[in-house]
Amino acid sequence: MKKRFKLVSQTTPVCELTKSETKSMYLVFSKYYLNTSYEQFMTDLEEKDVVFLLLDAKSKEIVGFSTLVNLYVDVEGQEQRGCFSGDTILEKEYWGQGTLGIAFLKYLFVQKIKNPFKPLYWFLISKGYKTYLLMANNFRTHYPRYEVNTPGKQSSIIKAFSESLYGEYFNQETGVISFSKVSSKDCLKSEITPITKELLLKNKRIKFFADRNPGWEEGNELACVAEMTLGMPFFYQAKIIKKQWKRWKINLGLSPAPQKEKAV
Repeated sequence: MKKRFKLVSQTTPVCELTKSETKSMYLVFSKYYLNTSYEQFMTDLEEKDVVFLLLDAKSKEIVGFSTLVNLYVDVEGQEQRGCFSGDTILEKEYWGQGTLGIAFLKYLFVQKIKNPFKPLYWFLISKGYKTYLLMANNFRTHYPRYEVNTPGKQSSIIKAFSESLYGEYFNQETGVISFSKVSSKDCLKSEITPITKELLLKNKRIKFFADRNPGWEEGNELACVAEMTLGMPFFYQAKIIKKQWKRWKINLGLSPAPQKEKAV
C-alpha cells in the first residue's frame, strides 16, 4: 500500500518568517525551478505579504509553500482589489491534498468579509497546469476559460493587475506574461509537471491552458482572475462532501468503481 504523506498549513506574514524557514522554502523551490539563486528568491519573497507554509503533519518539515500579495489597481476610475498568488511549490509526495486550497480560501474569505460589497479577485499567473486547475476547478467565476470568452471588464482587470506587477512583459493580445527572453528568470523544470497527449485528450481545461500558454516550459505565465464570493466556501465544501459521498458508495459496493482507461 502506498504511503500517505499528510499535510498541515501555516499562514504567516512574510515579515515574520525566520531565516531557517526561508532557507527551507528555497530548498524546495530550487528542486523544481531552473536558473534560481537564493538572493533572487529572497528579493521576490520580500515583495509578497503572506506565505502559506505547507508542512509535513508529522515532522513539521516545510515541504511546500504558496506566496500572496494584496493588490489595488484603478480600472475605468474604480479601484479593484485583488490577491496575487506568486510561486506555489509542493513536493510530489504530497500532491492531491486540499490543504493549501482550504488555507487560501480562508484567507480570501476573511478579506472578503472585511468589505463584502466590493468585488475581490484572486489574480494568479500560471506556468504549470496544476496551478491553473486549482483555480478552474474551484471557482465558478474565473477567466480565461475554455467555455466562454473573457468579458471586457475582466480583461481590463487582468491587464491592470498584470501591468502593475510585470509591465512590458505582459502581452495583452495573448494574455501571457513572457519571461522567455530573460535568462535570469527562473523556469519550471519540464519533467516535473509534463502535459502529456493523454492529458490533452482527457481534460479540456488542461488543453485550453496549453493552447493559451504554449511557452509554459520556458517559464511563460498565463494571467488569470477568479472572483471570490461570500458563497464560494459553501460551494467548495459541497464539492468535498459530494466527493466523499461518491467514495463511500464505492467502498460499500453501492456504486461501481471507475474503470481505468487503457493507454492509447
